[in-house]
Amino acid sequence: MLAIRELLGSKLKFGLIALAIGLIVSLTFIMAAMSEGLVTGMTGAKGSLDADALVFQRDTFLAFERSRLSADDLATIAAAEGVASSYGVGHAFISVDSAAEPFDARAFGLEDRFSQLPVVEGSGIPGPGEAVVDVTAQANGIEIGDTLSLTPIDEELTVVGFTEDRRYIMTPAVFVDLPTWERIYVATALGRMSEQPGGQMPDVDRITDQVAGSASIAAVELAAGTSVQDLAEELAPAYDVVTPAEAALAGNGMPVMILAVNGIQVVSLVIGALVIGVFFYITTLHKTGQIAAIKALGASNGFVYRQLLLQITLLVAVASAIGIGITLATGSSMPPTMAFDPQPGRWAMALAAVFAMAYLGSLFSLRSILAIDPATALDRGEH
Repeated sequence: MLAIRELLGSKLKFGLIALAIGLIVSLTFIMAAMSEGLVTGMTGAKGSLDADALVFQRDTFLAFERSRLSADDLATIAAAEGVASSYGVGHAFISVDSAAEPFDARAFGLEDRFSQLPVVEGSGIPGPGEAVVDVTAQANGIEIGDTLSLTPIDEELTVVGFTEDRRYIMTPAVFVDLPTWERIYVATALGRMSEQPGGQMPDVDRITDQVAGSASIAAVELAAGTSVQDLAEELAPAYDVVTPAEAALAGNGMPVMILAVNGIQVVSLVIGALVIGVFFYITTLHKTGQIAAIKALGASNGFVYRQLLLQITLLVAVASAIGIGITLATGSSMPPTMAFDPQPGRWAMALAAVFAMAYLGSLFSLRSILAIDPATALDRGEH
């Protein structure tokens, strides 16, 4: 066809255009992967909990850091109508005194639901005093069998396995059983209380009794025919009930962050559309005489525009392959702690948006095609 013949006849020109578009595509894909990785790094341990609904202490803005449910609360939730099963999930701030470099982490206590963790190395079921750690902790020199010394509390955990996509607020998640989490939670609470100037020594036994059997939130599996809204109405107003996905996007500045990231992606797509449109608009202007000659031979505006669309489709397809290659190479060179998480679904949406923007940008060229008068070709022939 005419469009393909022109591409083959000007390989250098269209090759450079494909490379330029490929760089734009790679920018779009990198932004999509980094935004997805940022969300996963901020909320992976929260949004991926195996549950239909998460129950928080009310008025805590769906934040692990603020919510705490007592043993009585957990029993009330488990007995609520429409609850098939439930388990407690504990959360605590920790710092690890690593041999390489100290780093912050988050400790999560699970009852007996460790099977939900995707294990990439070692065991996925920790015993007392053991932990399954997000694989990004390996960047801090942590390996299977290492002992994590938690500071400033006097607690040690033995690493028995690694999981993935389980970070929280961009720090590795450390999964332990609930009794181990209780010890960590009490130790961190006592540490904060003992640091208060002029304060009395806290009642260790009283605090330990208060924490016994508690958790930060409850993860609930609903019975058939029960919705999250039904459970929310059942437990209102004492508790806040949301899905894991809703909880992941709440608190810790997540709404603002997601709005900013999505805005950057939209801007990159708009810029890509303008650049692609300008590329083909300029090439169309350079072919004014050829287009006039083709139209003088009887070709319609629709035929010429279809040839342009075919060129755009082929070039963007080649450019997309180049862009994906650049993106994958860029991602493989990034350290594991970087927020880079290529998701096929997100990339498919980004690729569809790139093609849509390319076709939208072709309207610049369509305007030029419609304005070309076939008589100009005859005038040039007379001269």
